Parts: sequence; C-alpha cells; structure tokens
Amino acid sequence: MAETDLTDFVRDRRSEAAQSRLPLRDIRILDLGSVVAAPFAATILGDYGAEVLKVEPPNAPDAIRYWAVIEERHQPFWLLASRNKLPITLNLKHPQGQRILAQLVAQSDVLIENMRPGTLDRLGFPAPKLLELNPGLIIGRISGYGQTGPSASKPGFGTLAEAMSGFTHMNAHPGGPPTNPPLALADMIAGTHLALGVMIALRDQKRGERGGQELDLSLYEPLFGFMGADFLTYALSGAVPQPCGNETHFTCPRNSYQTQDGKWVALSASSQAPFERLMDLLEHPELKTAPGFRNYQERIQQASRDLLNRLIGDWILARPLCEVLDACEKAGVTIGPVYNMEDIARDPQYQARGSIIPLVDPASGKTIPLPQASIRMSATPGRVRFPGLPMGAANEVVLQDLLGYSPDQIAALKSSGAI
Repeated sequence: MAETDLTDFVRDRRSEAAQSRLPLRDIRILDLGSVVAAPFAATILGDYGAEVLKVEPPNAPDAIRYWAVIEERHQPFWLLASRNKLPITLNLKHPQGQRILAQLVAQSDVLIENMRPGTLDRLGFPAPKLLELNPGLIIGRISGYGQTGPSASKPGFGTLAEAMSGFTHMNAHPGGPPTNPPLALADMIAGTHLALGVMIALRDQKRGERGGQELDLSLYEPLFGFMGADFLTYALSGAVPQPCGNETHFTCPRNSYQTQDGKWVALSASSQAPFERLMDLLEHPELKTAPGFRNYQERIQQASRDLLNRLIGDWILARPLCEVLDACEKAGVTIGPVYNMEDIARDPQYQARGSIIPLVDPASGKTIPLPQASIRMSATPGRVRFPGLPMGAANEVVLQDLLGYSPDQIAALKSSGAI
C-alpha cells in the first residue's frame, strides 16, 4: 500500500479511537521498547484505547519484525505484538531526533522502555530530565535484572530470566532436562505486570502536572513471584522442590494422558467431588474411601499417584478421544483436549466468544486472524483495531497532527537522518 494510503489509514484510526468508548482513549504512550517485554505492556494498554506511539530507529527495525516471516512479507509476531500501535521512526542519537522525543514526552502520559539500565541516560534523557519535561510522566522500565543490584548492568533476556526464576528447573519431567517454555514467557509476564503498574500509577497522574514516577521491573521477579509457593516450600522445609512433569506436587490426579487414536487430553480431578466421580466412571468406587485415596493429602503420596495414573491412563488409552470426552462430560469429570493451533482455529468455543478476530492488514490487503483482547468489559470493552503496521507508517501523522511540523520540515528530517 502506498505511503499516502497508510497515512490516511493512521489518521482515520486515530480519529476513530478518539471518538470511541475505549476506556484509555485519552492516554498516550511512548513505546521505546524492543522485541517483547516492555512493548507487550503497551500492547495490552493499546487494546483498551491508549494511543501507542511505537518508536524504532530509522536504520534498525525492531527485531521482532524478522521472526518467522511468511512469504517474505507477512510478519506474524509483529502483526500481533504491535497491533493498535502507530509506528514512527526516530534517531535518538540525532539532535533533531532528541528534540522530537522531548516534544513527544511533554505530550504523553507514559514512556516505556527495556533498554539496558543507563542507556536512556546516555542519550540525554535521565529520569529527572524526563520528569522536568513532564511532571506527570510515568516511566515504565523493564530490564533483565532491574535498575539496581550487582547484576543490573548485565544484558538480560527472557530465557535467562526463566532459568533464574526457578521456572525452567521445575518445567521438566522427572529425570529429564530443565525445559525452556516455547514462548517469551518471562517477557510477557513482566509486560503484563508493567501494564498493571502503569494503570495503578495513572490513578494519581495528570499529564504535565503531577503523578510522574519510575516503575522498575526486572524480567525474573514477576515470574519468580509465580513460583513463590515452591520457594516457600524450600524455605520452610529445606527440601528443594523437583520437577514432576505434567503433575503437581500438591494435587492428584492431574496429568495428561493419550487416547486410543493418538490424541492427548488434560485431566484435573484433585478436588474431592470430581475425584469421586472419576472413580465411579473408572468402576473403582472402592478407592473413594480406601486408605491412601480418601483426600488429596493422601493422594499426593507416590504410591497413590502411581496407581491412579495407571488406572486413568489405561482407561483413556482404551478409548478414542470423542468417547473419552463424552463419557467424562456425562460423569462430570473435568477433562479437555490438548489443542494444537489447527484445533484452536476450528473450535466452536473460540468462535462463539469471538476469541479470534479477522482483520485486514492495510499493508498487504490480506485478512488475518488475531487473538481478541482478553479482558471482557461489559461497559467499555477493548478491542484489537488493526494489526502491526509497516515501519514509520505514522511518521507524517504524528509529526504533522501532533507536533505541528510542515511537510517541508518532515522532508528535511528524513534527509538529515533524524527520522
């Protein structure tokens, strides 16, 4: 699509958002982050109407644009992660680029970044200067190890944070190697926490006047917080929790099992009523009152686990998926299929709730399916309005409409390398 068409598209989207009932439509966010962690916070807030100005260096596109590119033009990770964002290019090492950033800071509510600590300071924008430009600016920061401590200056990535948090150790089968997650888990959890922190900070903030502050998040601490019960178990008992595959230390039965036709199901029946219904279904009602099975404290013992896994596994393996699901549903046993992406695309529950929304990519003209905003709000719902846009697609709109630059001035900025 021609640049003029993209400019019109961006201008139309800004106008629509301003006139909508989206709850964050009056909030402006400068997204100086890259790849996943900090930008994911802006993505969440953008789903609910925040105007997100996504900043990229002119000659260094965000690396996420190059992940798993399809047909040499479709950028699935970028289309998803940068949805609802207005991408602009800005050279923060160029005096004019710095001047533009200062102007944008003065007219924004939030600045987020995930550079190595001290990088923004060296570019001439330490926190005191940012807050001088805008006393109401919320500065949201994510780094590998946080802004303080002996590791603060080290480069950090989600994979390292997942390992450091204890997650990778626990995410394994007994005797197997520690296993990394197949997604940017630490990044997205940190980004979600930053989005929450921004919303808390906005409670007492007014652009240009009051409420400015710094939010300091590391990549490892939010995920470590999710692992807190395992740490507390160690702290109170001295025993280091070990991985147990698809099970958990504190409940049973809870596992994945294969069906006769080679499919997999996930079953969780650790509470007493579902467990008893499961035993009736398996035709072993005697286990409901047998020693070792009478409550979940007894069922987590290894001998009880082994027997339950064998009985459940054998019963499921003797039946095809459809029969297993139908029998369990009729018996009130909590079970569900293990989906791949093709299964998700066909599932009627996803379709009925609109969990996936088709959108036209304005750059290619292709209709693509994107996950819808996850938090369903009855009065002021969020929504995915458009996918991630090409690099610099919002340059002219932001510089003209927001900052008042003329077309000749914008052309000069391009020639100078500032944008």
